[in-house]
Amino acid sequence: MNKKFAIITGSTKGIGRAIAENLLRENYSVIINYANDDNAYNDFLNSNQVYKENIYCIKKNINSYENAIEFCNMVKQITNEIQVLVLNCGVIDKSEFGKISKESWENSMNINLNCPFYIIQQLSNLITNDVGRIILLSSLMGKYPHSSSLVYNVSKAGVIALSKALVKYFNERNITVNCICPGFIETPYHKNRSEESYNRINKKIALHRFGNPEEVASLCLEIINNQYINGSAIDINGGYNYF
Repeated sequence: MNKKFAIITGSTKGIGRAIAENLLRENYSVIINYANDDNAYNDFLNSNQVYKENIYCIKKNINSYENAIEFCNMVKQITNEIQVLVLNCGVIDKSEFGKISKESWENSMNINLNCPFYIIQQLSNLITNDVGRIILLSSLMGKYPHSSSLVYNVSKAGVIALSKALVKYFNERNITVNCICPGFIETPYHKNRSEESYNRINKKIALHRFGNPEEVASLCLEIINNQYINGSAIDINGGYNYF
């Protein structure tokens, strides 16, 4: 039986990890990726020993054109066919407008927007016709900008535009391209958030709570399994901005 391959960037914790674990349970061979947190990687492996034969790992910080190309070359050494490509890597820079440096702007744009484009471009010929799925992770902030994370907002809005622009390119091959826009999700990024901050945000969410990574992963799996979801930027935010 031929293996089904899925690639998830940034996949040893948070949303990426939940997506990877879902796909392992669905009998995919999963190429996971992380930049530098070996502890998170080891925890992922220890928690998924039953699937160890289907786990492949590429340790690479995908923050530049050169690193994105190297990542893709490493993927090609593992497989020549991809069924699912999930671009999940992301970084948040909360610098004030007047204090955003050239380096921080370019780093955020590279990780959040440029490198996902390079990866799709380099791996496009490996994605299986008729059943291939490309999913990009954007954000609530790509639709409802916050002044405290300007670079993140702009880059994630670009991710939405990129996903929609790619739909026509992949149309003839019947490969779907979609974008997921999570709201406030309980990931390691939020672990130091104060109770006051949680309460302030929860008041703006109709369900009055943060989401969890498994809820986003469940949506991702539905997009993969559904043959008619295409060209969508799907919100999963608990009803943000209803209050």
